[in-house]
Amino acid sequence: MARFASVLLLVAAALPYAFATNCGSNEFFYAKQNCCLPHGGIPNPPSPPPSFQCPTNGWYYHPQQGNCVPSTPQTPTSPPPACHSSCSWKPDQSKCIPNNTPTPSPPKNTYTPPYPPKNTYTPPSPPKTTPTPPPTTTPSSPNCASDHFWYAPVGCCPHGGPPSPPSPPPESSCPTDGWYWHTGAGCCAPHHPVPPSSPPPTCKPGCSWNPDSSKCNPQPPTPPSNPHPQPSHHYKRHMKSRAITLCPLGLEACPIQGLMTSSGDYECLDTTAELTSCGGCASTGIGQDCTAIEGVWNVACNIGKCKIGSCASGYKLSIDGKSCLKL
Repeated sequence: MARFASVLLLVAAALPYAFATNCGSNEFFYAKQNCCLPHGGIPNPPSPPPSFQCPTNGWYYHPQQGNCVPSTPQTPTSPPPACHSSCSWKPDQSKCIPNNTPTPSPPKNTYTPPYPPKNTYTPPSPPKTTPTPPPTTTPSSPNCASDHFWYAPVGCCPHGGPPSPPSPPPESSCPTDGWYWHTGAGCCAPHHPVPPSSPPPTCKPGCSWNPDSSKCNPQPPTPPSNPHPQPSHHYKRHMKSRAITLCPLGLEACPIQGLMTSSGDYECLDTTAELTSCGGCASTGIGQDCTAIEGVWNVACNIGKCKIGSCASGYKLSIDGKSCLKL
């Protein structure tokens, strides 16, 4: 028996060396991990897990071994592994462990039963819920992001306004108390939510706030107290001449709907950008009310033409981009 035990010890001692002979010509045997490693390491070694690091002097992370290995054979004269200043080398784990991480203690002799106790109760899984489909109608105030608020003429606006808002066009202006020009909507938007009971915004001298177009328009000159009505067959030609004489440059005098055409009441509009009179006075049938397009959601008046940005739910944009088609 003693002789047989000696033979077993010799075989066990010779196993690592036998395994070392199986390494390739460009590999070396690393006895500590009992594996073959490539000379110079692998070309692109992966990063170790966040819980530890590898030495910076010729070591790298080996995923199969789960720890750090050298890129060259280790001899008694090889320099010790050099860890980052915030870590310490743990030879028994072959890792650089952060200094503030306690070394894991060996597990206690605890016993885990192979099967759960029979008297345990596992509650049933909660029933799967079917997500509620979005509403098919267009919401009047959709949910905006936490840093945005709803302003009907524009949509969702950022709290405090954009960092560098553009200047309004020459024929328009925005209030001086916390408003900016919104290019996409072609009107002014507030920096913060506007309560319904708030007074009208303050425009610069010579301009007045128009809530329908959400911008400051130049104030028209005071019309004569007794304007002379024109014959009905000259109505459109009269409106054209009155638009030239009664409104500032760039604006057109449009009669106010619902009033007698001979009363002389009108408003000066920028028909190149006015949503409700785009391309001309909608009250005379020349221009177009962009907001009256069926199924429209985002729309603007650009150079006298209605430009649809998007359609409401249940509609799609037509091929020519001039209308919203019902699905």
